Amino acid sequence: MRLEQLTFTRYIAALTVVFFHYGATVFPANLPWLNPIMTAGPIAVSYFYVLSGFIMAIAYYRAGEQQQRPFDTRRYWWARVARIYPVYLLALLLMILAKYHSTGSEPLTVALSLSMLQAWIPGYPLTLNAPGWSLSVEAFFYLCFPLLILLVKRHHLTHLSIAAAGLWVVTQTGHTLLLNSEYYTSRGLLHDMIYYNPLMHLNTFLIGFIAGAWLQEGKLQRLASPNLNTLALLSVALLAMALLVVRQPLMTHSGIQFDYTNGLIAPLFLLFIVLLALNTGKISALLQHPWLVLLGDASFSLYILQKPLHGIYEKLMPASIDPAGMLHFYLFVILLTLSAVFSYWFFETPLRRFINNFVNRAP
Repeated sequence: MRLEQLTFTRYIAALTVVFFHYGATVFPANLPWLNPIMTAGPIAVSYFYVLSGFIMAIAYYRAGEQQQRPFDTRRYWWARVARIYPVYLLALLLMILAKYHSTGSEPLTVALSLSMLQAWIPGYPLTLNAPGWSLSVEAFFYLCFPLLILLVKRHHLTHLSIAAAGLWVVTQTGHTLLLNSEYYTSRGLLHDMIYYNPLMHLNTFLIGFIAGAWLQEGKLQRLASPNLNTLALLSVALLAMALLVVRQPLMTHSGIQFDYTNGLIAPLFLLFIVLLALNTGKISALLQHPWLVLLGDASFSLYILQKPLHGIYEKLMPASIDPAGMLHFYLFVILLTLSAVFSYWFFETPLRRFINNFVNRAP
């Protein structure tokens, strides 16, 4: 099952990461009420994780008697490698070349990034290609996924759902307590642990997987009602955006620091994803337009290549263009998007097909 109406949402989420890194001061992100939405990049990573768990369940989870079929771990591992590592490695090599003979290219830094282990070690998550930390987390999810399939076979999906809800509560409680502790300092080792450690994000992937499994079981079809679905979908989207806007005022008035990056509003993301997956109306039809689907397919290249391409872009742009201006930023977005599409067409997709075909032909 390919839920193409979900694909373009990945491009929108990736674009908020680009705004967060490079466009926070340009229109319309410079409007106070829009800034938390346009620059919600770190929070959008949680959306990626929920969506990843959901899509993985759609792709691999089988209901009923089909669940007893053996899980082909060999093909699974190679499919995961083919999905993320070629473009990840390309971006990493570009950053290593850019930082050769400079700080950030030490052997340990390079080794951790090449092995996708950087998110586990405080002080290293953002080294070399900073967006790559999220792929380090995703690699951990891929490692856990066969175990999740095994747990579903041995235990009822309801039990795993309760465990996922408990993990979400524990994660959010732990994150908030540590964020407000006297030992927390911005960009310190504790910061790296609670913001980047894969264990702190597992709850988001797990609830996405659970929802995808329930959908495969046919238990969520009541949310497909045309009269309910579109209204609920728009309401959830507006509520999520409202929570982004009011976060800072709420922290100011309450004196309590909290963040959405580890999945605090992931249940809303999950509801949005499920509703959109079941939508059969005009919203779904619009989002399935081939050009929008292409942008969504290219979003991974856009996300992981943004930092090396921005470095190249800044060196090539004439000095007459204000580096802090709108023209500079939006030209970059256009060139980054075009580069991502070309990467998807001529690098990412061919290599993925080559790896998968090679594995499928092997005895």
